Amino acid sequence: MKSSKKSKAIIRAIMLAVCCAVATGTSAQTADSNEQLKSEVAKLKQIVEQQQSVLDQLLAAKQKQQTVSVEQLAAQAAPAPAPGLLAGWSNNRPGLRSADGRYELNIGGFGHFDYRGYESGNHPPNTFVIRRVRLFVDGKLDKYFDYKVEADFADTTSTPLRDGWVRIHRFEALQFQFGQFKEPFSQEELRSDQVQDFVERSMANNLAPSRSPGFMVNGVIGKGLFEYQAGLFNGKGILTSDSNGTPETVARIRLTPFKRTKNDWVNAFSFGAAAASGRNAGNNVLGIKGQTESKSMTFVAPDTVSGSYYRANGEATWVKGPAAIRSEYDYVSQSRTGLGQAGSNLADVSSTGFATQATYLLTGERKSDIGAVVPKSGLFSTDGKGLGAWELKFRYSFLDVNDQTAKSNRASTYLFGANWYMNRFVKNVLDVGVEHYRDPARTPNPGEQNYLVVMNRIQVAF
Repeated sequence: MKSSKKSKAIIRAIMLAVCCAVATGTSAQTADSNEQLKSEVAKLKQIVEQQQSVLDQLLAAKQKQQTVSVEQLAAQAAPAPAPGLLAGWSNNRPGLRSADGRYELNIGGFGHFDYRGYESGNHPPNTFVIRRVRLFVDGKLDKYFDYKVEADFADTTSTPLRDGWVRIHRFEALQFQFGQFKEPFSQEELRSDQVQDFVERSMANNLAPSRSPGFMVNGVIGKGLFEYQAGLFNGKGILTSDSNGTPETVARIRLTPFKRTKNDWVNAFSFGAAAASGRNAGNNVLGIKGQTESKSMTFVAPDTVSGSYYRANGEATWVKGPAAIRSEYDYVSQSRTGLGQAGSNLADVSSTGFATQATYLLTGERKSDIGAVVPKSGLFSTDGKGLGAWELKFRYSFLDVNDQTAKSNRASTYLFGANWYMNRFVKNVLDVGVEHYRDPARTPNPGEQNYLVVMNRIQVAF
């Protein structure tokens, strides 16, 4: 502004000097000369006004440029706006995530609505069962921190909480998990309830631990060639504290040794093994229960156990195209220290279990090792030709519980059936089979009996 005033003063001084010079020099001139001078003065005045207009424009442009620069600096100094939340449907589930992908919250759930039918005898009445109704949330906390919380609203006998954990996974080969989750022991137990091929897990699964509070380190090496898990757990069940201060130690490995070979029949094999040990204390700890696959009968009541126990597991899986074969062997030995007369030791309870199953998708979909089956064309699809995916299956399993007494018993089960995947979210699971065991409720000579069982499940999952 000061520069503008100074420029205008100089211009006025020049104009005044020019006018004075012209007036002085023309006093002796003739009238014609005066007119010529006036014309020249008018031209000079016009030039000066043009120069003044140019100066005003330059000054305005400079002031505007300074204002824009200040605004740009202020914008640069201001903090970046917080990333927004994006709502949507990801991996067939609704959820929220941050714009930069570092934070996620996904909502999921599933329900199992069953029918159980039994041959007449000591079995319970035929009935409908709401087996599970679960909701869960999972996602990311700052990219490298996963979490999950899952509850079961159909469980009327214990706390509804199933999973509640946080996992740190900066590197695939070295991850850490804390909270309550499944102990890494059995492939059948570790596979989600949503992707099981039969209504219930096999009898061999009675020997596998399930969820417990604890800590685990795990990793995947060579893009799936080698997997490992090792952890310390309370080993006493859901939300249950350890009773003796000795944690249950669990370790598991899984190999897909031919993963990189070009032979599709060979690279479909995976093998695994696991081991666990712990300790029971107190007089109210019950051991392995011999229960049929349909959960309808107990053919060996559990013994009271005390002292150390050991678990061992071996597994094999072959998944190729629409076909899958899975086998598993489990062994548990439980001590009965000081439970005999005068504090003597009783014989250990030794339990063995085995299961093998085969499934085949008639409609040609690919079977996943741990994922859900997605039909090529769902029921009521837009093309009007979809009938969903159809799968045939078979499983054999046995469980032997031996406590060196007359109540030791063994059961085996043969199951046949079909699965109908109506779409990605709804499927029907039908099992028809024979359960074979010595019924302890039949007296005086129980003998071994065969019992027919029919189980059906409608699953809704997202």
